Amino acid sequence: MENQEILLRPIHKLRVSKEFKKGSQAMGFGTLQEILKEAPGSIMGNESFNYVWFGELIDILTAHGLLHLLQPTQGNSRV
Repeated sequence: MENQEILLRPIHKLRVSKEFKKGSQAMGFGTLQEILKEAPGSIMGNESFNYVWFGELIDILTAHGLLHLLQPTQGNSRV
């Protein structure tokens, strides 16, 4: 799978943990792209957010060379 393609693939079809799938669904995310569109503070403020889920998100993005997409755009670093 090409690196960018993983962003649009439904999370429930990815090779990720059941906990990541459940957490993403509970927060209303269907794809990684939907997660990346949210401000980090908004994600962390979600009542279903936890750092285990976040750690797996970082692992997934890192494995596909996409971790840089999690960083806020320059000048928009409010968390």
